[in-house]
Amino acid sequence: MFWNALEKPNRRELIRSATAAAGITAISGTSIASRRSIGPSFTHGVASGDPLQDSVILWTRVLDQTDLTRTIKGEWQISSDNLFTVVLKSGTFTAGPVRDYTVKVDASGLEFGQTYYYRFIAEGAISSVGRTKTLPKQTDRINLAVVSCANYSHGYFSVYKEIADRSFQAVLHLGDYIYEYAVGKYENPEAIKQGRIAKPKTEVISLEDYRTRYALYRSDPDLLAAHAAHPFICVWDDHEVANDSWKNGAENHNEGEGDYKERQKVAMQAYREWLPIRETNDVIQGKIYRSFELGQLGTLIMMDTRHIGRDRVLDYTQDLPMRTIPFNMCNPDKPIAILDEKSAEGVLEDNIKQIAVPFKLENGTATPMTDWASIKTLDPKSLPAGYTYLPDTDKFQSSILGDEARSIMGEAQEKWLTTELRRSAEVGKPWQILGQQLLAGKLGIPQLSDDELDYENSQYITPEVMSFFRMLGKMGLPLNLDAWDGYPTCRDRTYAAIAENANNAIFLAGDTHNAWAFNLKDKDKNAIAVELGTPSVSSPGLESYIPANPARVAEELMRASSELHYVNSKNRGWLELTVTESVLKADWRFVTTVLSKSYEVIEGPTYTVKAGHPALT
Repeated sequence: MFWNALEKPNRRELIRSATAAAGITAISGTSIASRRSIGPSFTHGVASGDPLQDSVILWTRVLDQTDLTRTIKGEWQISSDNLFTVVLKSGTFTAGPVRDYTVKVDASGLEFGQTYYYRFIAEGAISSVGRTKTLPKQTDRINLAVVSCANYSHGYFSVYKEIADRSFQAVLHLGDYIYEYAVGKYENPEAIKQGRIAKPKTEVISLEDYRTRYALYRSDPDLLAAHAAHPFICVWDDHEVANDSWKNGAENHNEGEGDYKERQKVAMQAYREWLPIRETNDVIQGKIYRSFELGQLGTLIMMDTRHIGRDRVLDYTQDLPMRTIPFNMCNPDKPIAILDEKSAEGVLEDNIKQIAVPFKLENGTATPMTDWASIKTLDPKSLPAGYTYLPDTDKFQSSILGDEARSIMGEAQEKWLTTELRRSAEVGKPWQILGQQLLAGKLGIPQLSDDELDYENSQYITPEVMSFFRMLGKMGLPLNLDAWDGYPTCRDRTYAAIAENANNAIFLAGDTHNAWAFNLKDKDKNAIAVELGTPSVSSPGLESYIPANPARVAEELMRASSELHYVNSKNRGWLELTVTESVLKADWRFVTTVLSKSYEVIEGPTYTVKAGHPALT
């Protein structure tokens, strides 16, 4: 079998052992907790994260609901069995309102490649029991679960439930651990009927808002079970702050919502408080990118392609220029179109102005409108028959999209990534695995016809929008400027760094809510790496944005995207990786629904990558 020989975790047994020891009962809305009338309670289970070969972060939350101002002192314990027959490591902690009553311990002095159990005790209250693992120094294989994008108000976290009951070295969470939207903004009505309602009901902006939203998510029993069963290695995406975030702003940060940098600061504070991430000085300053050594098999390089150095996301509606033609403005009342060199003779450069005009399309030929009197009276929304404004794709691709200065991660992180790739390869590690948020693969625009699209049941797309995107696709522009396709020169630099420094690079991606596999190639068509995209835990996928038969969507995406090898645009699920020295194996798993607690698991495809051959088989 490809799974390692460690004992398979039993989520129910872990919970049962803890509740038996402490008299704990499951309380709806507050997780596995003891709501005692007096004294401390552990309100949100336990978690572990950022495992190293000799240490791991342990997390819990404890408070006294009769006195929320007090500081609570307690003890943490680590054992090799879940009954704590022998306590191997222990220490003390304090918790209070300054950190929202969360506890975080860096338990060190552990043995490499071992399974441990841990718990917390405070004034007679005992937490649930968690199970964690340190990273190995030498191993035949490592298996990882990869997840992203869990929206509480779009359905149940059954994916977390499945992961809790399986065996993994660690769970990689690639972001969108929470969503910041207000009630009514981004949710599934069926999930709302079943009580999956966001708290607070307003959009989360302040520190207390973010803390409340994390508390809601961490009340989910399936998420708690996954945390109790495995150590997590996490990075953030945009929704931990606000939709479509970049270094200086976000699409979902609007006028009247205060200073964006302050919002980003408190959002990251709540993230550090509620997730089991090691709080180094760099992480406290917002530099979440960091590396983990997977024994002699490889290096896991966790990146931030969203907040630390990302330039503003381009938007076709704002940044795509329209095609222009030059006009002689010597007589401003009667400008004359300059259509050839002869008509430009004798005209000073200062008297030439580029004007966006509509073009008439006939038999594949675009003829510009040149009559100034007609141009002055045009209504862009009601052009003469046969006329349309045309995007200046050459200018957009060369000087806007292709701006050499644009970066998806910032200059400092680009240099760090190059150093990490080189360091890993020089010590002979076969795999360099890049855990990051966004698709690096080149993704074209599917050319679906109107009669294939269910516009009546779509809240995201109209015939006009689809017509516009079909035109962009025919001109060779990408579907998603929010991904690496919106930062092609940065991608070129990253591919060059991989080609020069890495042994075998694997990109992991979340964000899109769908499953993907790409054979990545540089601008000269050289094979560079493989990309594996994990579907979402519950957030809706491409089927909600392009309302057509998923098989046809996949077919047209493949036709428009030369690097794309596999896509599932329909199902929620997760990705499993099994890493050996010579082969990396990817298995996708899906659930049939997230709108019911009754569901089935669908076994998705399996692909492998052989060391030295950066292509899927």
